[in-house]
Amino acid sequence: MPSLVDKSGKIDYFGQLTSGNFVDWLITFCLGSIIVLFTISLGGARADTHVVLLPLFVLLLVLHGIWLAVDDQDGRRVSQVPLLFIPFLAWGFVSVHWFSPTPWLGRIELIYAIEAFIIFWVLVNNLRTRAHLWVMIVMVLSPGAYAILIGFYHFFQNPNKIADSLADHGIMLSSNYWGQATGSFADPNSFATFLLVLLPSLLIATAVPRLPMVFRVFCAYVSLMLIFTLALTQLFWPIFVLIPVILLVSFVCFQKLRHRILLPLAGIGSLLVVVALMTWLHPKFSSSFERALSPSGEGVRFELWEGALGLFSSSPVVGVGAGAFSLTFAQSPDIHFGFEAQTPHSDFLLLLTQYGVIGFLLCMLPVLWVVWMSLKRWRAEPSRVKLKDRKGAIMPPQRFFLSLGLSSFVVFLICASCSFVFAVPALMFYGIFFFSILVKSSLSRTLKIPRFNAIRWVYAFGGGILGFVFFANAWPRLEAHAIELQMRQRMDHLIDQQVHISGNESLLKRVIYGFEDARLMDPTNVDVLLGLSAAQCQRYFQNPAEHDRIGNVAVGMAKRATELSDGYALAWAQLGVAYALSGDLELAETALRRALELAPNSSNIHYYWASYLSHHPERRLDALRSVNHALNLNPKNAAARQLQQKLLIL
Repeated sequence: MPSLVDKSGKIDYFGQLTSGNFVDWLITFCLGSIIVLFTISLGGARADTHVVLLPLFVLLLVLHGIWLAVDDQDGRRVSQVPLLFIPFLAWGFVSVHWFSPTPWLGRIELIYAIEAFIIFWVLVNNLRTRAHLWVMIVMVLSPGAYAILIGFYHFFQNPNKIADSLADHGIMLSSNYWGQATGSFADPNSFATFLLVLLPSLLIATAVPRLPMVFRVFCAYVSLMLIFTLALTQLFWPIFVLIPVILLVSFVCFQKLRHRILLPLAGIGSLLVVVALMTWLHPKFSSSFERALSPSGEGVRFELWEGALGLFSSSPVVGVGAGAFSLTFAQSPDIHFGFEAQTPHSDFLLLLTQYGVIGFLLCMLPVLWVVWMSLKRWRAEPSRVKLKDRKGAIMPPQRFFLSLGLSSFVVFLICASCSFVFAVPALMFYGIFFFSILVKSSLSRTLKIPRFNAIRWVYAFGGGILGFVFFANAWPRLEAHAIELQMRQRMDHLIDQQVHISGNESLLKRVIYGFEDARLMDPTNVDVLLGLSAAQCQRYFQNPAEHDRIGNVAVGMAKRATELSDGYALAWAQLGVAYALSGDLELAETALRRALELAPNSSNIHYYWASYLSHHPERRLDALRSVNHALNLNPKNAAARQLQQKLLIL
């Protein structure tokens, strides 16, 4: 029986039979598993997913350190490119601790950024052979099949099906997205971005003579499936992004000028014809596109961009602070927006707004430099080479991988300019993966590791220690954030169902215990303190006689929240509610006026103020004016609508 290992110590496809190569394969599968698991778990948008998968990042760093210590062939040089992003991470740390009015949210963003840096560092320095890279490409493309299947299920079968988030509790898909394909992301915008980022690689694999014909036909079929699924998202903006996708693919695939002009025109024309037929033949597409073009649909981006530019102009150098976009946007006196905005639907504007020009340049200058160097290397590579044992010519591997990386990463940047990518870690990991292909294919590793084994093992142990330190600091903050979101949803459900008034008292106690657990894990999380204060206030409806004690406990939590974030309007509003419950009306009015001062255009704050005034008969007209203003700001404010009806009856 022939041996699997040849005379030079190699195994087919696996490569050299060494400990370093074996660890490198383990790293490849660990990296692929992280990206796949994040992708099929709502894109990692919820903190629950990070809590479960955080140990994999520690394992990744440990394996990387072991590889560097045991590899005798390639483990002597590392890439300098990831180090160019260290200043941005440092600036993020500075922004969290000195500039941000919401440091607890900024820390979560910083954790996500460190996860992305770990992925980037290992991608660039490991996966040393084409076999590793091909396996990684197959792994990162594989979640597309699962996401497409769920997308079809949304459109044709169950409109409210949702993917798993690795959480220990159920999550419902927003009714706003029922019937739209959301894939494994529970959001059509993120799903559309995912499909658009994958599409160029498959189109290039189809068009260029490099892979076997059977595989090229398969890639063509999958490309058509991606485009069709993209239509099922019923969004309008991806159609515009498909145009540069077609132009990019034509530019990197074809050599002749007429092919680069005529084929894109034919592709764009076919795309527009298909869109017109879909809109004409299917009423769901027609209504969806009309809704998308309305100011309350996808046209809302323009209002968000205008508001984000206004925030940027207020602090252009250092920004408003890490994680602070939502708060500053909601509290800006110059912005009138109907609902709470988490992002400006443009990650470039998000960077400028939160981190200022300094942070934007620290992040984007290394990116643009790598793209420029990759483009130069791509142009220097021959477009086709002839092989001795076969007819015709094929695209050489270096140019092929550069074409994949350049086209997919440019599409990633286009999507980041008109949607939110950084808020969905899985999408960020995909962008980093294609960016790492550019680094590996165009820039050599220049940082030398000394030959002494002791120094290499110090590097290995140092990487492992940093991984465990990162885990020890990140896990409690992520767990507290995850519990806070879960308990807030449970409390909202209890209030909607009136359980807090006449239902099972133990249900509310479980919510309070959950907030208490989160507070023990992260005492500086202001949202946890506010949730705990609000949950304590709900106990009044079950024990009115104990309003003094309940109010004092709620005041303590809310007061601590205002100490941690003096500029947070919701903290002052909750403090006012707690003071009113405890009977101290003078301090309650002072706190609520402070909240109004901080957020003059917040519908919720005006509702709290109107609710307070409604308990004073002589101020009923003022309460009515305030609740009317709350409804003008947000007509969908159900609590304000109910209070308005109550005041009109009185």
